[in-house]
Amino acid sequence: MPTEPDASPINQFSLSIDGEDLGLFTRCSGLALSVEVDEVVEGGVNESAIHLNTRIKYAPLVVTRAVRRNSKDLCQWVQKSVSEPSLSTGQIACLDQKGSELAKWELRDVMPVAWRGPSLDAAGGSIAMEEIEFVYGGFIRKA
Repeated sequence: MPTEPDASPINQFSLSIDGEDLGLFTRCSGLALSVEVDEVVEGGVNESAIHLNTRIKYAPLVVTRAVRRNSKDLCQWVQKSVSEPSLSTGQIACLDQKGSELAKWELRDVMPVAWRGPSLDAAGGSIAMEEIEFVYGGFIRKA
């Protein structure tokens, strides 16, 4: 099997929900799934158990970025979304240093569940960050 060259470093992630561009983010975590498994032990068979898939679980998706002048728009979008809940479709894409798309996932049944603003510490010297947490019901790798 031929090997691919190393991928370009990922600089940021773009996120859109129901076609609305929510902007660029510098961190994304939780794009993951796991399968719950029931273990069934057969009577008289002592060597091994049978494992049956029961359901797929998806970890919460969290995107993070530095606070910007238009961060209030994102916070207001989350507030509106949680006060009028609905399941949406989303897309998240990994972008390289030039802004070219490296990979993309389509998310189904997306719903924001939390917005976290920065820890305010003028003496800390760190960048003020905001993050949004979403739950979702599955994803498909698009590119």
